[in-house]
Amino acid sequence: MELIKKHFSALIAVISSVSVLGGGFYAYGVFENRIAQLESREYVISQEVDLLPVYEKMELHKEALSKKISDKLREKNTEIGTMNESIAQTKTDIAVLDTEMQLLKLQMEELNIKNSNPLQ
Repeated sequence: MELIKKHFSALIAVISSVSVLGGGFYAYGVFENRIAQLESREYVISQEVDLLPVYEKMELHKEALSKKISDKLREKNTEIGTMNESIAQTKTDIAVLDTEMQLLKLQMEELNIKNSNPLQ
């Protein structure tokens, strides 16, 4: 009896697997058929779109947009000028600090030479 149950459950598993695979292949075939039907159709678009109102709106907003762009560009140029001035000032400060550092190094060398002289 146990052997019959085991074989029967294996048979049911095989039948269900075959059914699932068959259903999958059937669905794939239906899908491929739909795609083939869509590919075989010829699509013709005969509707014309009037773009004149769009072009008119573009012309109306063109001047305002160009003014905004030029204002932003002027702003950015001012910011760039300010940054360039700041960079120039920073370069000057660095040059001054570099000169001061060289002076301090020379003074340290002079002190070291004085301290190393046993006659003083």
